[in-house]
Amino acid sequence: MRRVIFVAALLIVLCLSGLSTNAGRVAGPVPQNLQSYAGKYPSALLKDVPSLKRRLRVVLGGNYSFFMARMQTEMPIEYVEGCLVAIGCRAHSCGSEDAVMVIHLGNGKMHCAIRSNKFNGGYRVYSEDKQNIPHALYRAMEQY
Repeated sequence: MRRVIFVAALLIVLCLSGLSTNAGRVAGPVPQNLQSYAGKYPSALLKDVPSLKRRLRVVLGGNYSFFMARMQTEMPIEYVEGCLVAIGCRAHSCGSEDAVMVIHLGNGKMHCAIRSNKFNGGYRVYSEDKQNIPHALYRAMEQY
């Protein structure tokens, strides 16, 4: 009985401290030179900054491979409204199987969207900060 009470108390402490959620652990300091990736391809960014790839895996969870399959055909990264915007699509399926990754350079938060026929042609949004998704993500979703 004491063990059950101890485990329950430990879980409550972890939940209250935010250690059991991804939100507090995922975002980290943004390397100073990220803006220099504007005009380069998303694969170069993820290769050169492995911490971003790890964070992307956490944000997307089980949809990481699904997202990356939609980054086969990459577009150069854009700098929009203080954010890096990376867009790609599945080869031969642009316009219906797309992926968007946005990194807000001010706070370092990562936001992603996947458009797929699996989602009835709509987007699913994944974010480190669901309460503060930058307009740049929605803009990219509307444009592509």
